[in-house]
Amino acid sequence: MGWLRLLLAAIVLFEHTGGLGGYAMTGGAIAVQCFFIISGFYMGLVLNERYDRLALNRAFYANRLIRIFAMYYLFLALHLTVFALVEWQGGDSPLGIYGDDRIGLGERIALGLLNVTAVGQELPLWLRIENGGLVWTNQFLGSGAGEVINYMMIPMAWSLSLELTFYALAPFIARRPARVIAVVMAASLLLRALAAWGGLTGDPWSYRFFPFELALFLAGVLSYKAWASDRLLWQGKAARLLAVAVPLAILTWPRWAAGVPEDSFFTLPRLALLALIAVGLPAIHGWSQHSSTDRAVGELSFPVYLGHLLVFAMLGVLPVFKDNADLLTLATLLVTCALAWVVVRFVDVRIEAVRRGIAARAGAVS
Repeated sequence: MGWLRLLLAAIVLFEHTGGLGGYAMTGGAIAVQCFFIISGFYMGLVLNERYDRLALNRAFYANRLIRIFAMYYLFLALHLTVFALVEWQGGDSPLGIYGDDRIGLGERIALGLLNVTAVGQELPLWLRIENGGLVWTNQFLGSGAGEVINYMMIPMAWSLSLELTFYALAPFIARRPARVIAVVMAASLLLRALAAWGGLTGDPWSYRFFPFELALFLAGVLSYKAWASDRLLWQGKAARLLAVAVPLAILTWPRWAAGVPEDSFFTLPRLALLALIAVGLPAIHGWSQHSSTDRAVGELSFPVYLGHLLVFAMLGVLPVFKDNADLLTLATLLVTCALAWVVVRFVDVRIEAVRRGIAARAGAVS
């Protein structure tokens, strides 16, 4: 599953850099929703097989928080350092917006704190600047909206807030019987359908509102339940064909889903791909669960996700990339992966050692 995670992180990178010759596979929105399904699968796995009882909830929460925030704060510090150096040299960086008095000091402080908490970082997607203050909006882009996200040093971190919300709920859902999870998932889908009927279909409603995205996390949990119900079933030849179908569908998305609007959830191609991901994850896990290479590749996905915009911005000022967008995208991918490898090799291994110690002391299944 590690290769799939890195592929999805590369799709988000392509979304922000323009892709290679315009080729960006599914686009960032669907890639993020695929990540939500994968996250649900992993939470189903760890909560049923490692942190498999109520007494281990505290260790589960501690390890999830360490996993997310240790890496996030590392990249936040890296971003802030680079931005501060740019400002010191007289250039423009995202830090400069905090000196702009278009909104009040209190509002700027509140937005700055969201960079620290990560929780709540999706709120700027529902805000716009008007008459010297912040007002609510139902549309992330258009009519002056979309500006408030510029106050976030790592704009992609809004998805971490949704992840953390799911982690808070997961111990009370993921260990439940499949039928109970299915009912909650259906309620989330129904809520999304009712909102769509009422006209709430665009960004950020399309993939950034947790009550709607909960269905995707739970689809991943149900995917784990399917895996756990008959593990041998997901390790045969037919399962491997299903596993291969998932990345093929992602890679060929522009061919078979051309013209599908990115901000519309209820389209046949989008629903088909998300369903394929959910159905295919047990087969992918059955194939790759014992592969150390796949696990190592997967560890790169999170730092690639957090670091690619900074790398893109830094490389973009070099003359060699001024008139070659494809070369800039390729260089961004390679340099970001190299940075991710360094982070995993020298930092993440220490984080994982701490997490293993917490789990061991709590009596979690190794």
